[in-house]
Amino acid sequence: MEISYQLTEDDYRQGYKAFRQRTTYSLWRTRMAFASFFLILAVALLISIFGPDKSFPNLALLWVLVALSTWCLWYAPHRVARKMITGSPSASLPYTVNVSEDGLHFRTSASDSRLMWSLITGWAEADRVFALFPSPISFLPIPKRAMSRVSCELFYSRRSQLENSFRLPPARR
Repeated sequence: MEISYQLTEDDYRQGYKAFRQRTTYSLWRTRMAFASFFLILAVALLISIFGPDKSFPNLALLWVLVALSTWCLWYAPHRVARKMITGSPSASLPYTVNVSEDGLHFRTSASDSRLMWSLITGWAEADRVFALFPSPISFLPIPKRAMSRVSCELFYSRRSQLENSFRLPPARR
């Protein structure tokens, strides 16, 4: 099966979203970060409105924490995705991926690489991409828009075979 696509900023953002959900631990860590954010925001608002001492030094640290949490949870994935596209000339080149029994063969006008199935440590799925993990800290986004329904089903069947044969963790959908 051959898949041709050109990665966009949204593909990297979706891949990062899948990366955040790759394990149960990372999924719960993300959920707890969002819960903490809303708790800190509520406390900051309540203290700012109803608190006995509304001076700037008393509230500054709390509002800095709210701003930092906002940046980490919402803006950072957009910034990382933008840096991936603009910072690496090869990131936005058209890709052709050949999926075979041996693994994945990635081709662009600048590179030619192979990734054996046994080297994939995990995978996850977001709304618009499949994210393959060649290591615990990196991912390769493959956009679903480049695949037909049949290609997606073949990809699912290939991955389920690999989950059984290489004992990969099951995909998160």
